[in-house]
Amino acid sequence: MRIVYLTAGAAGMYCGSCLHDNSLVRALQRMGHDAVLLPVYTPILTDQEDVSRKELFLGGVNIYLQQVAPIFRRLPKWADAFLNWPPLVRWVAS
Repeated sequence: MRIVYLTAGAAGMYCGSCLHDNSLVRALQRMGHDAVLLPVYTPILTDQEDVSRKELFLGGVNIYLQQVAPIFRRLPKWADAFLNWPPLVRWVAS
């Protein structure tokens, strides 16, 4: 069984929840569980080994644009992938 732990991310800032979630998933992995830490809106920033996946579950930029301008809800998959690209989200969030 795979454990997927969702964490919100903190837009390039240190976040207590991100540090906690990262430590929890790392401990689960050390105990032999198949655990994955998946950021939801923005990539996480931690001062320890980052065990999170590099892709985002829901990219914050894409979600925001879909809410404010309905035309963004009809974008092709390649455009969605670009808007969910972690370096772009990190740049916009900084």
